[in-house]
Amino acid sequence: MAVERAVERTGEPTRRDAARNRELLVAAARRVFARLGPDVPLEEIASEAGVSRTTLHRHFAHREALASAVLEHNVADIEARATTLSGTDDGAERLFHYLLDVQFVAPWLGRVVADGRMPGTADLGERTAAALEPLLERARAQGRLHPGVTTGDVLLTLPMVMAVQAATAAGGTPSHVSTTRAILHRGLFTTPPPAR
Repeated sequence: MAVERAVERTGEPTRRDAARNRELLVAAARRVFARLGPDVPLEEIASEAGVSRTTLHRHFAHREALASAVLEHNVADIEARATTLSGTDDGAERLFHYLLDVQFVAPWLGRVVADGRMPGTADLGERTAAALEPLLERARAQGRLHPGVTTGDVLLTLPMVMAVQAATAAGGTPSHVSTTRAILHRGLFTTPPPAR
């Protein structure tokens, strides 16, 4: 009995350490993927998290599992933000621009999700749509959303941003980003685009 309690006591901090290391790895992967893309050497992520590569592989057997955890975290952020915005008149517009922010900061997200081969990501698009839909319904009822615009239409704009990102990376000007935001906003909403 005393031995079992000792094992339980020594096992508990290990579980807490493991959970903390996993959180550190996901946070580090979000930052490093945003800076360098999803093909960055995994050692870079382990270093950023302050853990060994062995610890990284203990939590994530392969790159796709780590990228899937990052995507899951991003979708959870989107869902939380949608909940926070649910009582606001401009919630749909604000969530849309947040989605654009995420896409502009981490362009690899759209590529990975559009690819469709990553395990565990099939429901993430559905969850994003479900988070967005109540806000769009409110905007539609208030006349803030153009008639006929669907949740799918709003989500379709995210891969469109990838073309602008590619052009900007190839020597385009950053003003293309703000112009793209304004054009997409005007195509979806009846309200003027926010000043950026």
